[in-house]
Amino acid sequence: MPAENEPLPTASPPAPPPGHNQCFSRSLERHVSGCDIPMSGAGTSCRRFLLAAPTEVELGPLRQADGDFADYCDLLLTGVGPAACAATLAAHLARQPDYAGVIMVGVAGLYPQPSQLPAAAAPSLLSICLAQREILADFGLQASHGADPFGRPELDGERDFDLTSPLLTAAAGYLTTQDIPFYRGTFLTLSAATVSAARGQILARHYRALCENMEGAAAALVCRRYRLPLLELRCISNLVEDRDLSRWRLAQAAERLGEVLPPLLPLLNGYEPVTVNRRLQG
Repeated sequence: MPAENEPLPTASPPAPPPGHNQCFSRSLERHVSGCDIPMSGAGTSCRRFLLAAPTEVELGPLRQADGDFADYCDLLLTGVGPAACAATLAAHLARQPDYAGVIMVGVAGLYPQPSQLPAAAAPSLLSICLAQREILADFGLQASHGADPFGRPELDGERDFDLTSPLLTAAAGYLTTQDIPFYRGTFLTLSAATVSAARGQILARHYRALCENMEGAAAALVCRRYRLPLLELRCISNLVEDRDLSRWRLAQAAERLGEVLPPLLPLLNGYEPVTVNRRLQG
């Protein structure tokens, strides 16, 4: 099993039988034991995804992408930061909760990686990253590494989210079979982006984190309340270092999302989680 934050092996799964639309790889079908996974075709009604991004910079390349991926998803501009993301996403799902899942996309800042990681195996600018875990790292009591929990049951809120799901497995399988290098690991969500190498090193070490963003944990909380799976896929636009905007690759990272996502979304078309009550959970 690959180590955290290392690229997955690129072994291809068995070829699907004729007529199979590859909504899931064979390995994913085995993984989702007990779930009904309809495949596209005559008489099959596939549910839609909600594709969310913080800014038009990140969403724009997806609007302009070729292909029919828009047939499988609705697009949502959430705004930047945890508060805007949670408010916008929750309001949308309150009006329209019947999605197969939410896909959060955007750019991210890459933390310094362990020095023992071979250079060829280390993520870099424009790398594709998948979230296995999201942590709201600056929620709680101020600490050098972001924040600690309040330590009182009546105050402690949800700040740690496991994003392991069949959606994550499906996305990883697609990227692997397409020979698209990617990394998966812990993402940190912050209200205040890191602007120094020193703080980035502290956060990376304490949480063993791959990258940081400003919306993922907020989306994870809303999805948990609505009992919807969340897939978070981001492209590295900058290194978490002493702030130097001349080194950022924001536009290129957004364009990379526009290349990777459109072919992936139709393959998730047949995904359908176990039927659950979509009412907001307390």
